[in-house]
Amino acid sequence: MPSRQVSISAVSAGLLLFALLSTLAFAAQLNFKPGFNLFTVPEDAKLGKQTAAQVEAELPVLEDETATRYLNQLGRSLTTYAPNPQPDYVWQFKVLNSADINAFALPGGYIYVNRATIECAASEAQLAGVLAHEEGHVVMRHGTHQASEAMLAEKPLDILSGFFGQDGSLGSALLEDLVGAGIQSLLLKNSRSMEAQADSVGTYILYHAGYDPHAMAQFFEIIKQKYPGQTLGALSFLSNHPDPGNRVKAVDDEVPQLGPAKSWLADDRQFEAVRAHVLSLPPPPPPKPKPQPQTS
Repeated sequence: MPSRQVSISAVSAGLLLFALLSTLAFAAQLNFKPGFNLFTVPEDAKLGKQTAAQVEAELPVLEDETATRYLNQLGRSLTTYAPNPQPDYVWQFKVLNSADINAFALPGGYIYVNRATIECAASEAQLAGVLAHEEGHVVMRHGTHQASEAMLAEKPLDILSGFFGQDGSLGSALLEDLVGAGIQSLLLKNSRSMEAQADSVGTYILYHAGYDPHAMAQFFEIIKQKYPGQTLGALSFLSNHPDPGNRVKAVDDEVPQLGPAKSWLADDRQFEAVRAHVLSLPPPPPPKPKPQPQTS
């Protein structure tokens, strides 16, 4: 009998190892590898912290403990399934008090979700899809990848001299150039290929977390249908999230690669309570008028 118990334990351990290796193989198969980057991961976190301070000086944060606590619990639970995890990532989630549907991520794991996104989501899976998508931007290091490509095009000689310099401070020097120089628009300038990759990572995270990955694509489709044409909400969201094309089909194609079908999580009681709470709060303040260019 003891030998049989040992045999069963060995089989269980073998199955667990196989499942782990299969998960890693799926991640490699889906090409979850960050692109060209002049910055280190700790510099991602430093840049994200500096930019977050700028964001919060310009945009209204919803100072509500219930919504903030829930968003952080949900967001951090999803990060445990993210590929390419790094100990330097902060994973801080905040709600912006805005009536526009939007969400965005800064390098290092600073993620912002507009309250209208929570109000518009029909389920926790849809909100989890938004967070998983933004986490995809973080772990693929899209913000500093874009900044690296821009700086390589604009300052190739400075970068070349930095590579051959003696102090090894290229990343720090580039950080100084970025801060205060239109940094937010640069870091949030996602391409369609980056959106597609963030969708793919988000699908991977949702699947392993137990949420229906289709909810992410469904939410993006809802936004397109709810805000057609020139509506501000659509422009705000789509300007940061250019449509990579047929998100639903892309998710349909990826899910079978991740493993067998699952019974997806469907308990929305906590989400519905938080959503009702946010809807009961005073309406968000009107957006600040944009400064008009001065004419001589």
